[in-house]
Amino acid sequence: MLYPTAMGSAFDDLPEALQRFHSVDGSDFYKGHVTVTQGGWLARQVAQAGGMPSASGEMPFTFRMTRDRDVEIWERSFDGHMTRSKQWLEAPGVIAEQVGTSVFLMEPKVLDGGLHIPITKVTGFGLPVPRGMVVSCEGVEGVGEDGAITFDVHAKVKGLGLIIRYQGAITRFTGR
Repeated sequence: MLYPTAMGSAFDDLPEALQRFHSVDGSDFYKGHVTVTQGGWLARQVAQAGGMPSASGEMPFTFRMTRDRDVEIWERSFDGHMTRSKQWLEAPGVIAEQVGTSVFLMEPKVLDGGLHIPITKVTGFGLPVPRGMVVSCEGVEGVGEDGAITFDVHAKVKGLGLIIRYQGAITRFTGR
């Protein structure tokens, strides 16, 4: 499993709900809601080139995580707009995620009782994005009082500002 392997013993410090979420064996499906916020026109074009939705605001959200050997496929539906990515272990402690035309290198860690996933390197269209261009790019996961998985993902780039931010909560769906 990807996150337990990447994080080693630190994975055990996560809340149990996040440990279950990141220990998929096969495929798990979640439903919930998300609020999407986007930057200006050019920032929206960048987000869309990366496979992100063009709509903003609060909307239904579904999430499917499927493990296929050493790769995890993440499928996010923003009210019908599908964003698909794949994740794999790039190096010890480093997870790579390909979303559309971009690849992100992430170093997940436990902080303040949640999972913080800072982006340490970005490539777009196969070209490295200079480190100084990425102002802030991170995902934060937690567990709500109701047991739902909460998330807050954002990306800000120098000169463009906010590219996209999406935050919400999901619960595992076991019905048909």
